[in-house]
Amino acid sequence: MNHNKFDLLIFDWEGTLAKTGLYSQKNHHAELFAGVELGIKELKRLGYILCIATGKGRRGLNQDLLETNLKDYFLITKTADDCFSKPHPQMLTDILNFTMIDSEKALMIGDSSCDLEMANNAGISSLAVAYGAEPLEELKEFDALGIIENSYDLFSWIRING
Repeated sequence: MNHNKFDLLIFDWEGTLAKTGLYSQKNHHAELFAGVELGIKELKRLGYILCIATGKGRRGLNQDLLETNLKDYFLITKTADDCFSKPHPQMLTDILNFTMIDSEKALMIGDSSCDLEMANNAGISSLAVAYGAEPLEELKEFDALGIIENSYDLFSWIRING
């Protein structure tokens, strides 16, 4: 049993763990932000349950997870193909129901106002990352527990506060 504040970490994919807009559909290639692969592996080793809630489609996410060798680190993934679009809370409530983890033990990590609003709508805490889609100023209004400005600091924050 871990003694973390959170048991369940739910990540957005594009803009939070993986870079966006760097490839075309024909030449698809997922690229992780610096430190993400090691960070995810360390969080799993520390006993966190890891999941993904993304606006990306199922096929693209599955391909990205295979390319980055991270597929086996996430218990469940929810995409725009599986649920109502963000900021509707369905992705998060489906993950909470599947994992049977109380909402107060879950943390949503995302780079957009839709991610943070979805967390608010689902009644779970959020952590904002400002190195993705939206600038720092737009993320400030959502009562996230923190705003992370680079991908290395993301994993440090979780180890210290999560």
